[in-house]
This record gives sequence, structure tokens and C-alpha cells, in this order.
Amino acid sequence: MTRIDSVDGVHRGDGDAHRVVPAGNADALPATEAAFGSPTPDDGPHATYGWPTLDGDAVARLDVTARTRADGTLRTWDYRAEVSSDATPGDAAPPMVASQNHALPPPQLYRHDVSAMQVSDVGHRIPPQAHTFARESFIDEAAADAGYDPVSYRLHHLDPRQDAGAREVIRMVAQRAAWGLPERADAPAVPDGWRRGRGFAFDGGASDATDSAPDAWSAWIVDLDVNPQSGDIAIRRVVAGAATGEPDAAPHVSGLPAWQITDAMQRALGMAWHAEAAHDETGTDNPNDNQAAVALALQRALTQASEMPDGAHAPHELSEADARRLANASASAAAAIANALFDATGVRLRRPPFDPASLRQAFRDPVAAEIAGAANAPADRRRPARWRRWLAGGGIGGLIGGLVGLACAMLPGPAEIAPISAADNTLWSAATLERGRQVALAGDCAVCHTTRGGATNAGGLALETPFGTVYSTNLTPDPETGIGRWSYAAFARAMREGISRDGSHLYPAFPYTSFAKMSEPDMLALYGYLMSQPAVSNTPPKTELPFPLNQRRLVAGWNWMYHDTAEYRPDPSQSTLWNRGRYLVDGAGHCGACHTPRNMLGAERDKLYLRGGEAEGWRAPPLVGTPDTPVPWTEAALFDYLRTGFSPEHGVAAGPMAPVVSGLAALPESDVRAIAHYISSLSPQPDTAKVADLVRNRAAGVDIATTLGLENGRRAFEAACAVCHTESGGVGHFGVRPLMGLNTSVSQASPDNLMHVLMNGIDQPATEGLGYMPGFRDAFDDRQMAELAAYIRTRYAPDQPAWENLSGAAARARAAHHP
Repeated sequence: MTRIDSVDGVHRGDGDAHRVVPAGNADALPATEAAFGSPTPDDGPHATYGWPTLDGDAVARLDVTARTRADGTLRTWDYRAEVSSDATPGDAAPPMVASQNHALPPPQLYRHDVSAMQVSDVGHRIPPQAHTFARESFIDEAAADAGYDPVSYRLHHLDPRQDAGAREVIRMVAQRAAWGLPERADAPAVPDGWRRGRGFAFDGGASDATDSAPDAWSAWIVDLDVNPQSGDIAIRRVVAGAATGEPDAAPHVSGLPAWQITDAMQRALGMAWHAEAAHDETGTDNPNDNQAAVALALQRALTQASEMPDGAHAPHELSEADARRLANASASAAAAIANALFDATGVRLRRPPFDPASLRQAFRDPVAAEIAGAANAPADRRRPARWRRWLAGGGIGGLIGGLVGLACAMLPGPAEIAPISAADNTLWSAATLERGRQVALAGDCAVCHTTRGGATNAGGLALETPFGTVYSTNLTPDPETGIGRWSYAAFARAMREGISRDGSHLYPAFPYTSFAKMSEPDMLALYGYLMSQPAVSNTPPKTELPFPLNQRRLVAGWNWMYHDTAEYRPDPSQSTLWNRGRYLVDGAGHCGACHTPRNMLGAERDKLYLRGGEAEGWRAPPLVGTPDTPVPWTEAALFDYLRTGFSPEHGVAAGPMAPVVSGLAALPESDVRAIAHYISSLSPQPDTAKVADLVRNRAAGVDIATTLGLENGRRAFEAACAVCHTESGGVGHFGVRPLMGLNTSVSQASPDNLMHVLMNGIDQPATEGLGYMPGFRDAFDDRQMAELAAYIRTRYAPDQPAWENLSGAAARARAAHHP
């Protein structure tokens, strides 16, 4: 990308030529035209755009003509900008930003063989964002003319090495928005009389020679619905990201803060917007910081802005540099909106504002709005991008539904999806891979798909179910034994419908019933992450269930009765935090898989949502208020437990919950807070003072005199447990000291969880700070274990009935241990 360090002469570099006419030098225009030729629309794509001048009294005329190669890509770029002489003071929109008092030649972001730029601007009245709007609108038109996807078309005109930062932010935002993938069938329907579209825009470039700031870029995707009759626009979602860096260096990529997005949209549309982070957007504790591209759901405010505000009206104090960046962002937003309107309607709008009155007029008279020709049809006629074609694979086979039981087994099953030759992992942005890693942590992929001591995600873990043993599959991108030949379409079908690439049904021990609720961007990021991990050749044992369960087509009937493939839809009556929490709990986190009881056919019982279940021989306690807990859970205590694996009021995470906490500990803290907030909302929140009183009263247990007759258990406890688990004991440097009187496993209706810990200890704590606990399977026999458990129950849960058949529980725990 050539840097322009002056405003006259011909500048050559990187194989590109750029001619710039000095601002205000109208006499130079004829000479330039003579040198380069006066292009006509017949030579290639041509369009003229308008943008209000800084003083708001005229309109800048922005004329772009290009010549293309045989494949439709751009060869030359001719750009002319001047203030229109026929504009009247009332003809222009109000000024976008009054603080812009200079005009530099527009940056040449895309690479062509030859580019000519001619700027005639006496008084520096044309704002820089005018050039951005014209460039991003035109390249979208050129992509449509050539039959290309607009994002793929832009990437084609950026150098992989010299424009690495630009390409990275484009890929990040496109993947965050699941650009290029078809809208899901269960997406909210387009209202009657409305049309739906999405648009992309990009801006940025190299800083000038006098500026020490790094190169900077931004990318925007706007999803909208528009009513051509009324001119109303409903912004469904905005995804925006930014990148900074130097050539040949890894760029720093981030999201744009929400206020910048809403301000830019307000400037572009002339109306106020209320924004909330999307439910599949990871938040941060710092409201001014973002870890990834920000996805926002926008709602039009009740009051409409009377004019496009300048920096003084912005909700944040803006420096001149911030005001300039925000003004430029408004141009990207405006271009993305114009491109989305074209995608929705086929009408190309080449001049803001896009208020309802202007849109009504444009849609009534599309010729005046300079409608693109029939060849410029919206998205359905575009040539798919390379990565989209690869992701699509062989298409998605349909599930034959509507029948249950044996009838399903007698009908043809779902179609096989054709394998891909190999995954192209150069397509993924670093932000997408990091997002995928977080989704994998939230979904505990490695917990179920890794054997003890085995390679991560290589499969083979035995999962005991009431119907038999199910072995987890190989999730690594090995082409023969893993998912290396799976297209995204095959992966998404397995995750949402429980159907493998070859068309066979997966057993619901794989929680596709929860994963179906994940958003398309999260699913895409997870796929990219898994496909970018090391391939491991490993063939797990084959799952062999008894007849008739070995007839996998029967699962089609189970799916018809119990499976909903719909993506999670946020509850508008609840907060962003609540919706984020439920999305994680019900989706990737699949908490109900363990914490919701199941019926005879293994389906979760919706009416008993999160009221307790079983997993791997452990009791998964209810997540809704229950007498199982000696002390009610507060939101703060639940957050501590999920984040660290320990709550002083409740105990330590052990068994199947320990690796879950280990994954949560590596997620952004805001996500764990969202989970705790949502789960806590399902139960009445206790008074913190009463909770403190309960903690004091229960910590020590009842008087030892109440345990008469349990002397053997008492002696075992004092010898093996008291040093760590009573108020008087204490070797704090070995880790935390959960007190027996506050331990949830002691108050549960079943002794299984306590017996598992007594028998096998905790050799893999959820987090490093917890410490280890030895098991006593070699020190005590089953009778002694039963006596110890009976003593603990009597002294530390006196309000609960005695456990029965403790010797049997000890035997089960001993037999279930897998070294």
C-alpha cells in the first residue's frame, strides 16, 4: 500500500501508480485527463456519489470509474472529487463533523495496476469520510458487477503480506458475523412488506509520514430489515472491529466500543439508537475495552435526532483525534448501510442521508437513486467466496422427520455430506481462533473427548449411560480417524441435528440437543479452532449398544419427539447479562445434560429443568433452590465456586465438575459472572445476613454427644479428616479447607458424592490453588467407609435423615474408580 506524502506528482511503489492533483488546483484537471484519458462508463464500472460538505451548504461530487480484467477484478481506478456547483444551501444534509478543517487525498486501500486520483476542493470543504463512502460503495458495486462476494472481492485486492492488518480485521469481522453462510431456517422471519439485507464496509490505511501513530483499519457489517413503502429501517445487528499495526508485523485486533458503534450509526442515519451486546458476545469488566469484534443488537430509540450531531453532542468527551476517527467511522457505517440496502432491495443508494423520507423517495423512483442494473442482483447471485465454498462442502442432507420408532428406521436416512480434501487453516483470523478456543472451553470438548493420559480431543473416553457404554469420537483434524475431511456444513449438522458426516445418527449422549442453541458465529469459530489443532491418528473403540439400540436410525424418532434444533433467542424482557448467562448454560455449557433429570428414554425432563441429575455415578445437584444445600447459594458464592472451584459456604468442586470449573476458570470473568447471574435468578435470593448466620451455626456441626454409637466413625474421622476439615484443624498451606458442616455433599439425599471423595480423594483439583486430597480406599474397607460416612452425616447434617446401605454405596464407589 503506497503512502502518499505530498499532494502532487506521481507516486510509485509496490507496483502501483497514483496521481494526485493538488487540492484546489482545478486547472490541473484537464492535464490529468489528457494524461490518463477520460474514462467512460463503457470502459468498466462507473458511479457517482454524493456527500455533504463540511459547512453543510453543498454536496461533494465523487466520481469513480474502473477498468477490470477478464476475471472481473480491478485493473485501474480513476477517482475524481469536487464540490458540486449546482447544490443549493438547502440541498445538503447537515455537516457530519464541523471540526474537520483540512482535506488530504483519499488513501488508496486496494491495490490496482494504475490509479488516478483528482481532487478539486477549494477551501478544503470535502471531509475525508466522503472518500471512504464513495470507495466502499463503489467496490461493492464492482463486486456485484463481477459476480463476487463483496468481502472476498476486497480481500483479493489486498496484499497478504503488506496488508496483513487490513486482511486480519476483515476476516475477523466477517467470521464473527458468519458472513457468507445462509441464514438459518429458524431465524426470525422477515416482517410482511419488509426486506432483509446485510452490507460490508472497510476503512483505514497507513498513517502519513508526519504521524507516529501505527497504521489503522476498521471493518463493519450491518444486518438490517427495510420497509420500501415506509422507508423505515430496523438495524438487526452490527459487527465492527478495528486493527492497528505496522507492515510485516502481527496486527493488534480488537472490537469497537459500543458507544462508538451507536454514535457512528446515529451520524449515518440521523436517528438515535439503543444498543445491547448480543447474547453470543463475550463481555469484559471494563466497559471501554473489548476483546473481540463487538456484535450489537440495535433498537431505534423513541426520539429521533433532529440533525446529525457533531462531536459536542456525543455522549462521550471526544478529543479532536477521537472526533476525527468517529467521523470516519460514520462513513464506514453509512457505506455498510447503503450496501445492505442494496442487498435487500437491489436499489443502489449513492448519497446519504438514509432517513425514512429519503428512502421512500428512492424506492419510489429507483432510477433517480441510480439503481444498479439487473446484472447487479443482490446476494443470491453472487459468486461465493473461496472460504464459503469450502465451508459449504457438499451441502446439508435433510432429516426425514415426522415419523417415530421403527418407521424411522425403515425410511432412507440422511444423506452423506461429501468430504473435503483438506482444511485451509489460513482462512481463520486469530480472533476467530481465540473465540473458538473459548467456545471449546465452555463446551468442555476436551473433557469428554480425551482419555486419561491421551492426546487432547483424540476421543476414546468411555461414557457410561443407562443404555450401555458410549465412546467419544476423535475431534482432531486427522483425515482418516478424525474430522479432517469434514466441511463446516457437516460439522454444523452434527452439532445441531446429531447427524454425522456419513449420514448416521449420533447418540444423544453427545449433547447436540444443547449445542443446537449456539449461534452461527460461535459454531463457525469452534469449527475453525478444532480444525486448526494438531491432527492425531486415533481410532476410538466402536460404540456397541444392545439391540435394538444399535439401530441408529431409531434416534430419528427420538429427535422428532425431544429435539429442538432452534438457535437460542434472547428474552427481550431480561438483561444482557441474564441472556448471556442463559445462552451459555443452555447452549455450549450444556448444564442440563447433567443437572436436569432424564426420562426413561434418556431425554431431559423440561419441567424439572436443572433440578438435579446424574453423571458418571455422581449426583449432579439441583441448580435451583433445594434443601440439599445446608446454606442457600448467593450469586457471589456461585461465582466464586464456578471461577475457582471453591466456595467457603459450600465446598470444593470434585468429580465431573472439577474439569468443568477448570474450563470456566480460563474463560473471561464476565462470562462466569453471567452464568452465575442467570442460575441465581432461578431461585429466590437469600438475605446475606441470614446466610452469614447459617454459616456460623452450621460450620462446627452438632455436639459430639449426638454421635454416640458411632465411635468407630468418629475415630476414623479424627485420624483422617479432622486436621483439614474442622474449624480447629488446619494446615492452610496445603490448599483450601472445606468445612464438613458446610459441604453440600454431606447434606445430599444420596451418599454417592461423599463416598466417591472419601474413597478416591481429589487427585486433579479444578484449579491450582485448591490443593489435593488423598483417597482412603487402601486404608479403609467398605465397612469402615460406611462407618465414617455415617458419623459425618450425623454430626454435620443433623437435620437430614440417616443414609441407608452405606456399605453398598462404598462398594459402588470403589468399583467405579478408573485409575
